[in-house]
Amino acid sequence: MSCFRSRRMAATVLLALVALAAAVAGCGGSGGGSSAPTTTATTAANAPTGAPLRIAAFVNATGQVLSGEQHAADVLQAWARAANAAGGVAGHPVDVVVEDTRGDAPTASAKAAAVAADHSIVAALMFDSGIEGVIARGLTKAGIPVVGGMGYLPTIWGALPNWLPLATTFPSVLNAGMVMAQQLGARTVSYAVCAEFAGCAAGAPLAQTAAQKLGLRYAGTLKVSSSAPDYTAECLGIKSKGVDYVMVGLPSATAMRFIRACKTQGYAGQWGMTDGAIEPQAMSANDPGVTIHVGLTAFPWFTNDAPVVAYRRTMTAQGVQESSWGDPHGTAAYAAMELLRTTLDAARGTLPARPTRADVVNAYAAVRDETLGGLLAQPVTFTPNAPEKPVSCYWIGTFQGGRFGGATLGDPTCDPSSLG
Repeated sequence: MSCFRSRRMAATVLLALVALAAAVAGCGGSGGGSSAPTTTATTAANAPTGAPLRIAAFVNATGQVLSGEQHAADVLQAWARAANAAGGVAGHPVDVVVEDTRGDAPTASAKAAAVAADHSIVAALMFDSGIEGVIARGLTKAGIPVVGGMGYLPTIWGALPNWLPLATTFPSVLNAGMVMAQQLGARTVSYAVCAEFAGCAAGAPLAQTAAQKLGLRYAGTLKVSSSAPDYTAECLGIKSKGVDYVMVGLPSATAMRFIRACKTQGYAGQWGMTDGAIEPQAMSANDPGVTIHVGLTAFPWFTNDAPVVAYRRTMTAQGVQESSWGDPHGTAAYAAMELLRTTLDAARGTLPARPTRADVVNAYAAVRDETLGGLLAQPVTFTPNAPEKPVSCYWIGTFQGGRFGGATLGDPTCDPSSLG
Protein backbone atom coordinates (compact mmCIF):
# COMPACT_ATOMS: atom_id res chain seq x y z
CA MET A 1 0.00 0.00 0.00
CA SER A 2 1.38 3.43 -0.94
CA CYS A 3 2.39 6.00 1.66
CA PHE A 4 -0.44 8.26 0.51
CA ARG A 5 -3.08 5.56 0.72
CA SER A 6 -1.88 4.32 4.09
CA ARG A 7 -2.07 7.72 5.66
CA ARG A 8 -5.44 8.49 4.18
CA MET A 9 -6.76 5.19 5.56
CA ALA A 10 -5.46 6.16 8.99
CA ALA A 11 -7.19 9.52 8.76
CA THR A 12 -10.37 7.87 7.56
CA VAL A 13 -10.71 5.62 10.57
CA LEU A 14 -9.59 8.23 13.13
CA LEU A 15 -6.82 6.12 14.50
CA ALA A 16 -3.77 8.28 13.80
CA LEU A 17 -5.30 11.37 15.30
CA VAL A 18 -2.40 12.48 17.40
CA ALA A 19 0.30 12.12 14.76
CA LEU A 20 -1.84 12.75 11.72
CA ALA A 21 -0.77 16.29 10.89
CA ALA A 22 2.90 15.45 10.66
CA ALA A 23 2.24 12.20 8.84
CA VAL A 24 0.19 13.78 6.09
CA ALA A 25 2.57 16.71 5.67
CA GLY A 26 5.41 14.28 5.06
CA CYS A 27 3.53 12.12 2.57
CA GLY A 28 1.83 14.13 -0.14
CA GLY A 29 -0.02 12.52 -3.00
CA SER A 30 0.40 13.04 -6.72
CA GLY A 31 -2.52 15.38 -7.15
CA GLY A 32 -0.71 17.94 -9.28
CA GLY A 33 -2.35 21.28 -9.99
CA SER A 34 -5.56 22.45 -8.41
CA SER A 35 -8.89 22.45 -10.17
CA ALA A 36 -11.23 25.42 -10.33
CA PRO A 37 -13.45 25.69 -7.26
CA THR A 38 -17.07 24.69 -7.54
CA THR A 39 -19.51 27.45 -6.55
CA THR A 40 -23.23 27.69 -6.07
CA ALA A 41 -25.51 29.64 -8.36
CA THR A 42 -28.56 31.68 -7.42
CA THR A 43 -31.41 31.52 -9.92
CA ALA A 44 -34.53 32.11 -7.84
CA ALA A 45 -36.78 35.03 -8.70
CA ASN A 46 -36.59 36.32 -5.14
CA ALA A 47 -32.81 36.07 -5.01
CA PRO A 48 -31.15 38.21 -2.31
CA THR A 49 -29.43 41.36 -3.48
CA GLY A 50 -26.76 42.01 -0.84
CA ALA A 51 -23.05 41.36 -1.31
CA PRO A 52 -22.37 37.60 -1.39
CA LEU A 53 -21.35 35.78 1.75
CA ARG A 54 -18.58 33.57 0.39
CA ILE A 55 -17.76 30.46 2.41
CA ALA A 56 -14.80 28.23 1.51
CA ALA A 57 -15.33 24.51 2.08
CA PHE A 58 -12.19 22.39 2.12
CA VAL A 59 -13.41 18.96 1.04
CA ASN A 60 -11.62 15.78 0.02
CA ALA A 61 -13.94 15.34 -2.95
CA THR A 62 -11.80 13.38 -5.42
CA GLY A 63 -8.88 11.98 -3.42
CA GLN A 64 -7.41 8.54 -3.97
CA VAL A 65 -9.10 7.28 -0.80
CA LEU A 66 -12.57 8.62 0.03
CA SER A 67 -14.26 8.12 3.38
CA GLY A 68 -17.54 9.98 2.97
CA GLU A 69 -16.11 13.48 3.24
CA GLN A 70 -16.93 14.02 -0.44
CA HIS A 71 -20.64 13.95 0.39
CA ALA A 72 -20.39 17.24 2.26
CA ALA A 73 -19.96 19.12 -1.03
CA ASP A 74 -23.34 18.03 -2.41
CA VAL A 75 -25.13 18.95 0.81
CA LEU A 76 -23.43 22.34 1.11
CA GLN A 77 -24.29 23.32 -2.46
CA ALA A 78 -27.88 22.13 -2.07
CA TRP A 79 -28.28 24.06 1.17
CA ALA A 80 -27.00 27.24 -0.49
CA ARG A 81 -29.35 26.85 -3.45
CA ALA A 82 -32.33 26.40 -1.14
CA ALA A 83 -31.30 29.28 1.13
CA ASN A 84 -30.71 31.67 -1.77
CA ALA A 85 -34.05 30.77 -3.31
CA ALA A 86 -35.66 31.70 0.02
CA GLY A 87 -33.96 35.09 0.24
CA GLY A 88 -30.46 34.21 1.37
CA VAL A 89 -28.92 34.82 4.77
CA ALA A 90 -29.37 38.23 6.40
CA GLY A 91 -30.30 39.52 2.95
CA HIS A 92 -27.11 38.21 1.34
CA PRO A 93 -26.73 35.34 -1.12
CA VAL A 94 -24.48 32.56 0.13
CA ASP A 95 -21.74 31.39 -2.21
CA VAL A 96 -20.17 28.11 -1.11
CA VAL A 97 -16.78 27.70 -2.75
CA VAL A 98 -15.84 24.03 -2.62
CA GLU A 99 -12.08 23.65 -2.63
CA ASP A 100 -11.26 20.05 -3.54
CA THR A 101 -8.18 19.17 -1.50
CA ARG A 102 -7.93 15.74 -3.16
CA GLY A 103 -6.79 14.49 0.24
CA ASP A 104 -3.38 15.82 -0.72
CA ALA A 105 -1.25 18.12 1.46
CA PRO A 106 0.42 20.18 -1.31
CA THR A 107 -2.88 20.71 -3.13
CA ALA A 108 -4.64 21.69 0.08
CA SER A 109 -1.84 24.05 1.08
CA ALA A 110 -1.99 25.88 -2.25
CA LYS A 111 -5.75 26.22 -2.07
CA ALA A 112 -5.66 27.39 1.54
CA ALA A 113 -3.12 30.06 0.64
CA ALA A 114 -5.36 31.29 -2.18
CA VAL A 115 -8.38 31.38 0.13
CA ALA A 116 -6.42 33.25 2.79
CA ALA A 117 -5.47 35.91 0.22
CA ASP A 118 -9.05 36.26 -1.07
CA HIS A 119 -10.71 38.61 1.40
CA SER A 120 -14.12 38.05 -0.17
CA ILE A 121 -14.04 34.68 1.67
CA VAL A 122 -15.47 35.40 5.12
CA ALA A 123 -15.56 31.93 6.71
CA ALA A 124 -14.54 28.33 6.07
CA LEU A 125 -15.64 24.74 6.67
CA MET A 126 -13.39 21.68 7.00
CA PHE A 127 -14.12 18.25 5.56
CA ASP A 128 -10.73 16.62 5.14
CA SER A 129 -9.43 15.02 8.32
CA GLY A 130 -6.20 14.08 6.57
CA ILE A 131 -5.01 17.60 5.79
CA GLU A 132 -6.63 19.78 8.44
CA GLY A 133 -3.39 19.87 10.43
CA VAL A 134 -1.50 21.08 7.38
CA ILE A 135 -3.59 24.19 6.72
CA ALA A 136 -5.18 25.03 10.08
CA ARG A 137 -2.69 27.59 11.34
CA GLY A 138 -2.57 29.38 8.00
CA LEU A 139 -6.34 29.85 8.02
CA THR A 140 -6.22 31.02 11.63
CA LYS A 141 -3.44 33.51 10.89
CA ALA A 142 -5.54 34.92 8.04
CA GLY A 143 -8.40 35.56 10.47
CA ILE A 144 -10.77 33.12 8.77
CA PRO A 145 -13.29 31.63 11.20
CA VAL A 146 -13.89 27.91 10.64
CA VAL A 147 -17.58 27.61 11.47
CA GLY A 148 -18.00 23.84 11.34
CA GLY A 149 -17.16 20.66 9.54
CA MET A 150 -15.89 17.30 10.67
CA GLY A 151 -12.37 16.95 12.01
CA TYR A 152 -10.57 15.38 14.89
CA LEU A 153 -7.11 16.72 15.68
CA PRO A 154 -7.02 17.94 19.29
CA THR A 155 -4.33 20.45 18.32
CA ILE A 156 -6.99 22.22 16.23
CA TRP A 157 -10.54 21.63 17.46
CA GLY A 158 -10.73 22.96 20.99
CA ALA A 159 -7.23 24.44 20.69
CA LEU A 160 -7.17 27.11 17.96
CA PRO A 161 -9.22 30.31 18.17
CA ASN A 162 -12.27 30.72 15.95
CA TRP A 163 -12.52 27.04 15.07
CA LEU A 164 -16.06 26.07 16.06
CA PRO A 165 -16.54 22.33 16.68
CA LEU A 166 -20.11 21.22 16.05
CA ALA A 167 -19.51 17.48 15.53
CA THR A 168 -18.06 15.26 18.26
CA THR A 169 -14.38 15.88 18.84
CA PHE A 170 -11.42 13.82 19.95
CA PRO A 171 -11.15 11.85 22.21
CA SER A 172 -14.92 11.49 22.58
CA VAL A 173 -15.13 9.90 19.11
CA LEU A 174 -13.19 6.97 20.60
CA ASN A 175 -14.91 7.17 23.97
CA ALA A 176 -18.26 6.63 22.26
CA GLY A 177 -17.24 3.14 21.21
CA MET A 178 -16.48 2.11 24.78
CA VAL A 179 -19.56 3.86 26.19
CA MET A 180 -21.62 1.69 23.84
CA ALA A 181 -19.84 -1.39 25.17
CA GLN A 182 -20.72 -0.46 28.73
CA GLN A 183 -24.35 0.19 27.82
CA LEU A 184 -24.53 -3.22 26.15
CA GLY A 185 -23.31 -4.92 29.28
CA ALA A 186 -19.97 -6.01 27.82
CA ARG A 187 -17.16 -7.06 30.13
CA THR A 188 -14.21 -7.79 27.87
CA VAL A 189 -13.48 -5.59 24.86
CA SER A 190 -11.05 -5.33 21.98
CA TYR A 191 -10.27 -2.70 19.37
CA ALA A 192 -9.76 -3.70 15.72
CA VAL A 193 -7.52 -1.38 13.67
CA CYS A 194 -5.90 -1.47 10.25
CA ALA A 195 -2.66 -3.44 9.94
CA GLU A 196 -1.25 -1.58 6.95
CA PHE A 197 0.00 1.51 8.75
CA ALA A 198 1.50 1.70 12.24
CA GLY A 199 -0.33 4.96 12.93
CA CYS A 200 -3.66 3.14 12.85
CA ALA A 201 -3.00 1.96 16.38
CA ALA A 202 -2.26 5.48 17.68
CA GLY A 203 -5.69 5.72 19.26
CA ALA A 204 -5.47 2.32 20.96
CA PRO A 205 -4.02 3.57 24.27
CA LEU A 206 -6.87 6.06 24.51
CA ALA A 207 -9.46 3.40 23.73
CA GLN A 208 -7.86 1.18 26.36
CA THR A 209 -7.92 3.99 28.92
CA ALA A 210 -11.59 4.70 28.20
CA ALA A 211 -12.46 1.02 28.54
CA GLN A 212 -10.67 0.67 31.85
CA LYS A 213 -12.19 3.85 33.29
CA LEU A 214 -15.60 2.41 32.44
CA GLY A 215 -14.80 -0.82 34.28
CA LEU A 216 -14.20 -2.95 31.18
CA ARG A 217 -11.36 -5.41 30.65
CA TYR A 218 -9.29 -4.50 27.59
CA ALA A 219 -8.20 -7.67 25.80
CA GLY A 220 -5.86 -5.93 23.40
CA THR A 221 -5.69 -4.18 20.05
CA LEU A 222 -6.39 -6.39 17.05
CA LYS A 223 -4.65 -5.55 13.77
CA VAL A 224 -6.69 -6.43 10.68
CA SER A 225 -5.42 -6.25 7.10
CA SER A 226 -7.79 -5.19 4.32
CA SER A 227 -5.93 -7.48 1.91
CA ALA A 228 -6.08 -10.64 4.06
CA PRO A 229 -7.74 -13.58 2.28
CA ASP A 230 -9.67 -14.48 5.44
CA TYR A 231 -9.89 -13.54 9.11
CA THR A 232 -10.13 -16.97 10.71
CA ALA A 233 -7.17 -16.43 13.01
CA GLU A 234 -8.35 -13.01 14.17
CA CYS A 235 -11.89 -14.22 14.83
CA LEU A 236 -10.77 -17.29 16.74
CA GLY A 237 -8.43 -15.05 18.72
CA ILE A 238 -11.18 -12.81 20.08
CA LYS A 239 -13.28 -15.88 20.87
CA SER A 240 -10.44 -17.50 22.82
CA LYS A 241 -9.93 -14.30 24.88
CA GLY A 242 -13.59 -14.14 25.84
CA VAL A 243 -14.10 -10.83 24.07
CA ASP A 244 -17.81 -9.95 24.10
CA TYR A 245 -17.54 -6.59 22.31
CA VAL A 246 -15.30 -5.40 19.49
CA MET A 247 -14.93 -1.74 18.58
CA VAL A 248 -14.10 -1.67 14.87
CA GLY A 249 -11.93 1.13 13.52
CA LEU A 250 -11.58 -0.05 9.93
CA PRO A 251 -12.76 1.23 6.56
CA SER A 252 -16.36 0.10 6.26
CA ALA A 253 -15.92 -2.44 3.48
CA THR A 254 -13.11 -4.15 5.39
CA ALA A 255 -15.07 -3.92 8.62
CA MET A 256 -18.06 -5.66 7.06
CA ARG A 257 -15.87 -8.48 5.70
CA PHE A 258 -14.25 -8.94 9.09
CA ILE A 259 -17.55 -8.99 10.96
CA ARG A 260 -19.07 -11.44 8.49
CA ALA A 261 -16.04 -13.73 8.83
CA CYS A 262 -16.33 -13.75 12.62
CA LYS A 263 -20.02 -14.52 12.39
CA THR A 264 -19.10 -17.52 10.22
CA GLN A 265 -16.58 -18.60 12.88
CA GLY A 266 -19.33 -18.57 15.49
CA TYR A 267 -18.43 -15.35 17.26
CA ALA A 268 -21.54 -14.13 19.08
CA GLY A 269 -20.28 -10.94 20.70
CA GLN A 270 -21.39 -7.35 20.06
CA TRP A 271 -19.93 -4.93 17.52
CA GLY A 272 -19.46 -1.17 17.63
CA MET A 273 -18.34 1.49 15.16
CA THR A 274 -17.96 5.26 15.41
CA ASP A 275 -17.70 8.05 12.84
CA GLY A 276 -14.77 7.92 10.50
CA ALA A 277 -15.38 4.20 10.16
CA ILE A 278 -19.08 4.67 9.39
CA GLU A 279 -19.69 4.82 5.65
CA PRO A 280 -23.40 4.05 5.19
CA GLN A 281 -23.17 3.23 1.49
CA ALA A 282 -20.37 0.69 1.98
CA MET A 283 -22.06 -0.76 5.04
CA SER A 284 -25.36 -1.30 3.24
CA ALA A 285 -23.65 -2.81 0.21
CA ASN A 286 -21.70 -5.27 2.38
CA ASP A 287 -24.18 -5.93 5.20
CA PRO A 288 -22.75 -8.77 7.33
CA GLY A 289 -26.12 -9.74 8.73
CA VAL A 290 -25.49 -8.84 12.37
CA THR A 291 -26.43 -5.83 14.50
CA ILE A 292 -23.73 -3.15 14.62
CA HIS A 293 -23.97 -0.41 17.22
CA VAL A 294 -22.96 3.00 15.90
CA GLY A 295 -21.82 6.22 17.53
CA LEU A 296 -22.65 9.20 15.31
CA THR A 297 -20.80 12.47 15.70
CA ALA A 298 -23.31 14.44 13.60
CA PHE A 299 -27.09 14.22 13.75
CA PRO A 300 -28.77 11.01 12.57
CA TRP A 301 -30.26 11.43 9.10
CA PHE A 302 -32.75 8.57 9.52
CA THR A 303 -35.01 9.75 12.36
CA ASN A 304 -38.51 11.18 11.95
CA ASP A 305 -37.87 14.24 14.12
CA ALA A 306 -39.17 17.39 12.42
CA PRO A 307 -35.76 19.07 11.84
CA VAL A 308 -34.41 15.88 10.26
CA VAL A 309 -37.50 15.46 8.05
CA ALA A 310 -36.97 19.06 6.90
CA TYR A 311 -33.35 18.20 6.10
CA ARG A 312 -34.30 15.21 3.97
CA ARG A 313 -37.01 17.15 2.16
CA THR A 314 -34.62 19.99 1.36
CA MET A 315 -31.96 17.65 0.03
CA THR A 316 -34.46 15.65 -2.03
CA ALA A 317 -35.99 18.82 -3.48
CA GLN A 318 -32.51 19.94 -4.51
CA GLY A 319 -31.79 16.64 -6.24
CA VAL A 320 -29.23 15.34 -3.74
CA GLN A 321 -28.91 11.55 -3.63
CA GLU A 322 -29.35 9.62 -0.39
CA SER A 323 -25.74 8.47 -0.67
CA SER A 324 -24.78 12.08 0.14
CA TRP A 325 -27.45 13.23 2.58
CA GLY A 326 -27.57 9.87 4.37
CA ASP A 327 -24.06 10.22 5.74
CA PRO A 328 -22.56 11.82 8.89
CA HIS A 329 -20.50 14.23 6.79
CA GLY A 330 -23.67 15.39 5.04
CA THR A 331 -25.48 16.04 8.30
CA ALA A 332 -22.43 17.81 9.74
CA ALA A 333 -22.40 20.09 6.69
CA TYR A 334 -26.09 20.91 7.01
CA ALA A 335 -25.85 21.67 10.73
CA ALA A 336 -22.96 24.05 10.12
CA MET A 337 -24.92 25.97 7.48
CA GLU A 338 -28.06 26.09 9.61
CA LEU A 339 -26.02 27.65 12.40
CA LEU A 340 -24.58 30.16 9.92
CA ARG A 341 -28.11 31.10 8.86
CA THR A 342 -29.39 31.40 12.43
CA THR A 343 -26.38 33.42 13.57
CA LEU A 344 -26.15 35.90 10.71
CA ASP A 345 -29.91 36.38 10.43
CA ALA A 346 -29.88 37.41 14.09
CA ALA A 347 -27.09 39.90 13.33
CA ARG A 348 -28.77 41.32 10.23
CA GLY A 349 -29.23 44.78 11.74
CA THR A 350 -25.53 45.14 12.55
CA LEU A 351 -23.89 43.52 9.52
CA PRO A 352 -22.37 45.96 7.03
CA ALA A 353 -23.22 45.89 3.34
CA ARG A 354 -20.08 43.85 2.69
CA PRO A 355 -19.44 41.63 5.71
CA THR A 356 -15.85 40.72 6.55
CA ARG A 357 -14.27 37.84 8.41
CA ALA A 358 -14.22 39.95 11.57
CA ASP A 359 -17.93 40.70 11.14
CA VAL A 360 -18.70 36.97 11.03
CA VAL A 361 -16.61 36.38 14.15
CA ASN A 362 -18.44 39.20 15.93
CA ALA A 363 -21.82 37.84 14.86
CA TYR A 364 -20.97 34.39 16.23
CA ALA A 365 -20.21 36.00 19.59
CA ALA A 366 -23.98 35.93 20.15
CA VAL A 367 -24.10 32.12 19.88
CA ARG A 368 -24.94 30.87 23.37
CA ASP A 369 -26.02 27.33 24.26
CA GLU A 370 -27.32 26.76 20.73
CA THR A 371 -28.61 23.30 19.75
CA LEU A 372 -30.47 24.14 16.51
CA GLY A 373 -33.55 22.37 17.81
CA GLY A 374 -31.60 19.18 18.46
CA LEU A 375 -29.40 19.10 15.34
CA LEU A 376 -26.38 19.63 17.59
CA ALA A 377 -25.56 16.94 20.14
CA GLN A 378 -24.26 19.47 22.65
CA PRO A 379 -25.16 23.12 23.30
CA VAL A 380 -22.62 25.32 21.52
CA THR A 381 -21.27 28.66 22.69
CA PHE A 382 -18.83 30.77 20.65
CA THR A 383 -16.16 32.93 22.26
CA PRO A 384 -14.47 35.21 19.69
CA ASN A 385 -10.72 34.80 19.24
CA ALA A 386 -10.48 31.97 21.77
CA PRO A 387 -10.52 28.16 21.59
CA GLU A 388 -13.94 26.57 21.91
CA LYS A 389 -15.10 23.77 24.19
CA PRO A 390 -14.71 20.31 22.61
CA VAL A 391 -17.89 18.38 21.83
CA SER A 392 -18.17 15.29 24.02
CA CYS A 393 -21.70 14.18 23.08
CA TYR A 394 -22.93 11.93 20.26
CA TRP A 395 -25.88 9.86 19.08
CA ILE A 396 -25.97 6.10 19.57
CA GLY A 397 -27.94 3.97 17.13
CA THR A 398 -27.84 0.67 15.29
CA PHE A 399 -27.22 -0.74 11.83
CA GLN A 400 -29.24 -3.87 11.19
CA GLY A 401 -30.68 -5.49 8.09
CA GLY A 402 -29.11 -2.84 5.89
CA ARG A 403 -30.82 0.03 7.75
CA PHE A 404 -29.87 2.53 10.43
CA GLY A 405 -32.13 3.22 13.39
CA GLY A 406 -32.37 3.44 17.15
CA ALA A 407 -31.18 7.02 17.61
CA THR A 408 -33.40 9.88 18.75
CA LEU A 409 -32.53 13.44 17.83
CA GLY A 410 -33.31 14.92 21.23
CA ASP A 411 -31.56 12.22 23.26
CA PRO A 412 -27.81 12.27 22.61
CA THR A 413 -25.34 10.50 24.88
CA CYS A 414 -22.45 12.37 26.50
CA ASP A 415 -19.20 11.11 27.97
CA PRO A 416 -19.76 10.14 31.60
CA SER A 417 -17.79 12.00 34.26
CA SER A 418 -15.53 8.97 34.73
CA LEU A 419 -13.99 9.72 31.32
CA GLY A 420 -13.25 13.34 32.19
